[in-house]
This record gives sequence, C-alpha cells and structure tokens, in this order.
Amino acid sequence: MTNGQRMLICRVRSDQSDALLGRLAVAGASGFELRDRQVDAAIPSGEVEVLTYGSPELIDSLAACASQFSVLLAPPVRAAVEAVDWAEAWKVHFEPIRVSPRLAVVPSWHDDEPEDGVIALRIDPGAAFGTGQHATTILVLRALDQLAAEAPIGDFADIGCGTGILALAARRLGAGALWLVENDRLALDIARSNLAIARVDEPLRFELLDRPRTARRFDTVVANILAPVLIELAPDLDRLVAPGGQLLLSGLLTNQIDEVIHEFLLLGRTIFRSSSEGEWALLWLR
Repeated sequence: MTNGQRMLICRVRSDQSDALLGRLAVAGASGFELRDRQVDAAIPSGEVEVLTYGSPELIDSLAACASQFSVLLAPPVRAAVEAVDWAEAWKVHFEPIRVSPRLAVVPSWHDDEPEDGVIALRIDPGAAFGTGQHATTILVLRALDQLAAEAPIGDFADIGCGTGILALAARRLGAGALWLVENDRLALDIARSNLAIARVDEPLRFELLDRPRTARRFDTVVANILAPVLIELAPDLDRLVAPGGQLLLSGLLTNQIDEVIHEFLLLGRTIFRSSSEGEWALLWLR
C-alpha cells in the first residue's frame, strides 16, 4: 500500500551529484537521499543515485528538470513510495560528522562524545535545512571555525537560519549576541528548540521575517540561501554588517559566483576569501 507520494531516482557520476542536487533544489525538491556502492553493491563504483520525494505533480516536474541534465547516466525513474514513517527512517542515515578542525555535528539522539578539543554541535533538524552534512553548511562551519581562530566573531546574524546550527556553532566559537532570521515559522521553531536544548542563552533573538531589516549591525553576518535570494537581498545583507565586519555567503553554485559577487561589489564589498565543496561555493566578503 502506498501513501500517495512518489520518488524520483537519478543516476550520475559522483562528481556530478552536487550539480544535480542544486538543479533539483532550485526546481522545488526539498530533500535528498544519496546512494552509492557503499549503500547498494549494485551501483557501480564512482556513480551515485540521487533520490528525492514528493507529490506526483512535483516528481513529474523534477523529472522534466532532471531530463535536461546532460550528464545523467540513465533516464530518471519515477516510482511509488511505500508508506514509511519518514520522521524516524531518515535518522538512520544522519551520523556524526567532523566538519572542521574544531567542529563536529552530532545528531541529538547520539551519545557520541567527540575527542578532546572538538566542539559537538548537537541538533535535531526536524523538517528544517541544516543537518551539517550538506556542502553549503560545511563550507560555512569551516569558515566560522577559521574566522574564530583569527579574530572574534562578535555579534552574529544568521539570515535563513534553518535548524540554527550556524548560530550554535558561532556561540560555541565565542560569538556574542545572536540574531536568527527565517521566513519559515516551522524552521524558526526548530532553531529555537535546538538552541534551547543546547542551552544557548541571551543575548539571543529570533525573527520571522521575509527580509532581514533592523537598525542593528553585526560583526559577522551569514546567509546560506540560494543564489537568486542572495542577489535579491544584497542591499539588506550589506546594511547588516558593522564597519570592519564579515559577510559569509553560501548556497550558491560555483558557476553562480560571478553573478552573485557582482551585486556585492557594487555595494562596496570586496572578496576576502572564497572556497568550494564540489559544485557549491562560499564567498567571504569584507
């Protein structure tokens, strides 16, 4: 018996998986499952299956989008989904992960203790983005670790906070006041819960907003959202940064760097550093 949902299965070379994830995310996919030879011995080495789930209409739309991706190793496959308690089943694949020299992401239901000197970021992502396993989240966490090793993070703003993992990392790395902004009430509630469980205290503020507008300025501002939104919000993000502050942008593909950076160069920002993980990029601006 099925639950009315469908799944889409696409097979690509491992080095093309991030590019496919980006295309499908822009087209409306809200989550992915990746399978390689370690999960299924029938999958050839160097290849990966990308699975995503949704309504029949969404899967049809995503299949049409995927069909335009020239490096697919086979036509996308649509299939019915058996009824499963996804709220619990996905947890099997969410394991602790070391993301930077001082940071490790640990699911809230794991008792694992990291080695000495490593900070455990314990979260329960619920339905929000930010398990710490996606390349964009890893890029920002690494940048925060590097920033904190060189200078104080100071007051911190996270625009599009998802689970709150970046704010949690910032506070564990010494940040002062935290300001978390989301346009999704469920995600904001999840972030609030995660930071409460982690005993992150004041000064801490949550805002349900479509645009990050405030008279306050922050020493470090992070926005891990898609490229079109970064471009749209460029003036708002720029105004949030205190003089001499840092602006970390992620959620964009490497082939979108020029388009995104153009908007911020016009506002007087300069590229301090950039980094990438697969097809995803991070821009560190001053």
